[in-house]
Amino acid sequence: MKVNTTHNLQKRKGAAIVEMALVITVLAMLLFGIFEYARFLFVMHITHNAARDAARYAAVNLDKPSNFDTTNYTNATGTTFLSVQNYARERMAGAHGQLVNFQVAVYPVDNTGLYLDPPVIRPKSKTPGTYPDPFNPSDPNRVPWSQADYTEKIAVTIRGEFRSILPNLLLMPATIQIEITGMSAAEG
Repeated sequence: MKVNTTHNLQKRKGAAIVEMALVITVLAMLLFGIFEYARFLFVMHITHNAARDAARYAAVNLDKPSNFDTTNYTNATGTTFLSVQNYARERMAGAHGQLVNFQVAVYPVDNTGLYLDPPVIRPKSKTPGTYPDPFNPSDPNRVPWSQADYTEKIAVTIRGEFRSILPNLLLMPATIQIEITGMSAAEG
């Protein structure tokens, strides 16, 4: 009995191609998932550092004008200091481009919120019990960040939306809200 090896070899090649396509598909999804998760963690890490560094920067620059949170300041000797928002953006090292609707808010912290369980970081208010939106500069209850008293906390909150490159393929949300706050004690 003669066996047709050419026919069997061609069948086996076809099966190997189908198996390889299935394995590569699963492997590609796994690799894209790892890449996307690593990119998300990178943006979170950079944002944490930027918020913390910007809060420290604001805390040591209380002697600057109240609009220093949004406007660069040039002193009498011609030295220009980045505004707190520009400093935070610079500390993001370009990662702010991966956040849609990137915003930075600088505000003095209401100390009573820090004693709650769990602690709440909220803006200091002109009207007790009514807490302003730190991202709304025209809020009438807003206290300027530069009016934080000695030992009070100054907070910098960074928020935006992280957008996944391939959300449908990875079965993850298309956008993930990120809101990170760094806090430092005022030194003024």
